[in-house]
Amino acid sequence: MIDPQSVPRFAGVATFMRRPHVYDLGETEADAAFLGVPFDDATSYRPGARFGPRSIREASTLLKPYNPETDTDLNEFTIVDHDDVPVVPGYIKDTFEAIEERIGTVLDHGVVPVLAGGDHSTTLPVLRAIAEKYGPVSLVQFDAHSDLWTEYFGRDHNHGTTIHYAIEEGLIDPETSIRIGERGGLYGPDDVERFEAAGIESYTATEATTLGLDAMGDRIGEIVDGPVFATIDIDSVDPAYAPGTGTPMPGGFTSREILTLTRQLHAVDLIGFDLVEVAPPYDDQSGSTAILAANVMFEALCAALESSTTNTNHDG
Repeated sequence: MIDPQSVPRFAGVATFMRRPHVYDLGETEADAAFLGVPFDDATSYRPGARFGPRSIREASTLLKPYNPETDTDLNEFTIVDHDDVPVVPGYIKDTFEAIEERIGTVLDHGVVPVLAGGDHSTTLPVLRAIAEKYGPVSLVQFDAHSDLWTEYFGRDHNHGTTIHYAIEEGLIDPETSIRIGERGGLYGPDDVERFEAAGIESYTATEATTLGLDAMGDRIGEIVDGPVFATIDIDSVDPAYAPGTGTPMPGGFTSREILTLTRQLHAVDLIGFDLVEVAPPYDDQSGSTAILAANVMFEALCAALESSTTNTNHDG
């Protein structure tokens, strides 16, 4: 990590946490690799998340390596910026194939994938690569939406169908997965029935905050089993704190609450994670959404790297 006392944070090329840019993982013994997925062609409302990875990289220059909340020192690990997945604008199938191949390569090198989207459709090919290595995994999802719809505009893949197809393809185990943060209107009561039939335990944002974040952490630990992938949609946060997203929904978590929830991932065997739907065109002038996203990723990265040192036998 570049010393900010030698090179100011506003200087130099912006890589994630000012870590070295490494395209070939064979050139280093990396523990974790940050990857951008600049694709937003599957959004249903406001586009712009293709610029999310770049904004998160810039915001991450504010991050420091030591986490006093969890006593995690990232200087003890080798973290690299592995560039962006070579997405194909306008072509979901080709982009999905590129994502799956790239994540497969990261996993083949024994490196923890740390991903910044992009819209939430990009999580599906990530889970395909994860399941290829580990088998069906447990999923922890922080999200304002279930992403369990079966189609949009007569098409299979969209940022609102990701979890439906992850279950249908056997990539995740719904019985050991949990969804936290859902809120807002639906198209009808049939949606509620379909979401419940999916088998994922779910807590709305109101339920989560009423029960308490520590209780949510306990429930995560009780539900999940084995390798865990976490997917964090920035719209789980209230737009008062994270306006820069494509489908904002009032009534979400505060900045402190999402950081606390993410910190609960220290209790699980976290093998990778993504943070999606940061859309800089709608962020405020200070870049508060990107700054929060970078800090959430920091908390998840601390959890994943500590997990990697205590859980070494993951192969499915």
